[in-house]
Parts: sequence; structure tokens; C-alpha cells
Amino acid sequence: MTALSGCQSCRTKLGSPVSCSRLAAVHSASPFRARYTRVDEHQVKRQVAPRTYTSCMALPSNVNGATTISAPPKPSKDLSVPADLVPVSDLLTVPGGKGRAIELRAGQFFKVTNTYGEQVVDFFGFGLPDVKKEVMSMHHSHDEFGRLIPRVGDSMVTNLRRPIFTLLEDTGPGVHDTTVSACDQYLYQQQIGVEAAKEHDSCINNLHTALGEIGHPLTDDPDHYLPPSPFNLWMAVSLKNEGSQLSWDPPAEGQKPGDYVLFRVEIDCIAVMSACPHDVAPYINGKGGPRDVNYQVFEAK
Repeated sequence: MTALSGCQSCRTKLGSPVSCSRLAAVHSASPFRARYTRVDEHQVKRQVAPRTYTSCMALPSNVNGATTISAPPKPSKDLSVPADLVPVSDLLTVPGGKGRAIELRAGQFFKVTNTYGEQVVDFFGFGLPDVKKEVMSMHHSHDEFGRLIPRVGDSMVTNLRRPIFTLLEDTGPGVHDTTVSACDQYLYQQQIGVEAAKEHDSCINNLHTALGEIGHPLTDDPDHYLPPSPFNLWMAVSLKNEGSQLSWDPPAEGQKPGDYVLFRVEIDCIAVMSACPHDVAPYINGKGGPRDVNYQVFEAK
């Protein structure tokens, strides 16, 4: 007999109070005639299963009428940048302190440029077709590449553990952040007061505004929505006191105007960028305050 402990993708246990509904539904579906006997609190034993799935991400796209999100192939191990890249968009701008969103397709290449060299960009990703169900997750990405700051060759993944962006080039010193939340109105209420915060942009407001502008609103109630944590491009956050304390640092030494990151797009998705509007402390965006950044989409011929 073969023991199946649970779904290998979402890490839930078959037979447990919180189980993977998609995997459980397939194993109880009549075409597979899978029957299980409780072994202990977590495990079930396969008695009859002509076909067994151990991961919800491996399920067919439609089983007994229940639609699932299929897993894409693993990212290519080829990390070279095609020599024949051609732009398929204009050179676009995120105004300083504002946000922009753009739809991307799997196989494209996406470049974000720190035009003036010191601007932090809160970078978000959402899987299509439904941005409410799949989002780039820094917590899941930590599991994927095993460190706090991704390096060239690492893939950011979503809450469904699907790769969404692979970092192919980083012309700066490689200093970014995946630990700090995006600024919001509540942070500015603490820093500059309730009334002043009403007139101050934030990365969370920029996120909702940018997605709404391209027809993909996340929620009707942004004030009571739990946003994803961003990939903070060019934000310098270090660990002090043997890793027990975070330190917000000035822009990294060696960071310069024109530095860029280039991503390969792994799934159809939306990228959202907020040129962080934080202007309360100079260590976030340098001494120049919020500045414009540029972005562009490329494809191989």
C-alpha cells in the first residue's frame, strides 16, 4: 500500500480539517475511484487509485467540471538574455510618487530602470486571469530561493508557488528588499498626522489605483484589504544585532542612475510598480525625494 500524506504544493494534509479541496475532490471523483482509509490524524492510505495526483498544481485544467489553475513548466535553466530582444512597448514612465500597472505575457522580458539612481520601487505581480486569486508572494519566494534577497537566476513565485518573474540581469549592486511592507495611509498618519496623511500618496494607494486604471481592481474596499508584500527594488534594508533587528539604510554604495533589473516573465500576469512616495526620511529615496522610473517590455524575435 502507498501512503499519501497530502498535497505537495499547498502543503495541506488530506483528511485534516484544513485540506486541499482541489486534490481531495479529484481523489474522490468517480473516474478515478480513489478510496481512502484513515491511518492517523494526517495520513490516508491509497487502496484503489488507477491514477493518483500528489499535488493540486498537477491537476488537469478541468476535472468533473471543476476548473483549476494548471502549473506551468519549470523556468528555463537558460539564464542568458536573447541577443535579438526587440521592444514591444514604448519606454514608459512611473512618475515619482505614483504607480503604474501593465499586462505581460509569458515569455516576454520586462525591464525596470532606476533612472535617477536612488528611487525605491515597490514591485507587485498578479497572475492572470484573476488578480484576486494569485499574487507574487515574498514569503513563498523565500522558500523558493532560500534567502532574503534574490540574485540573478532566482525566480519569484506566487502564493500558488508558480514562478512569475525570473531575474536575469541586475546592473546595480544587487541591494533590494523582500521584508518590508509597502507604505500606506496608516504609516503616514503615524509619521505626519491624520490630516496630512489624507493628502499624501502611498504605495498601497498607488497599487489599487494602478490596477483599477487597467480594469483589474483588487477590492471595493481598499482600506480593509490585506495587500501583498512588495519586492522593494533598490531598497536598502540590512540585518543588525546578529539578525535580530532591521535597519533602514541609505541607497546602497555603487548604486547609480540608469541601473536596471531585467526579468523574464514566466506566466501571463500584471506587473505593478510604485515609485515610492515616501519623503519623510531621506534614507528611503535618497535626498532627491520621489523621482520618476522607467519600464519597458521586450520580446525575442
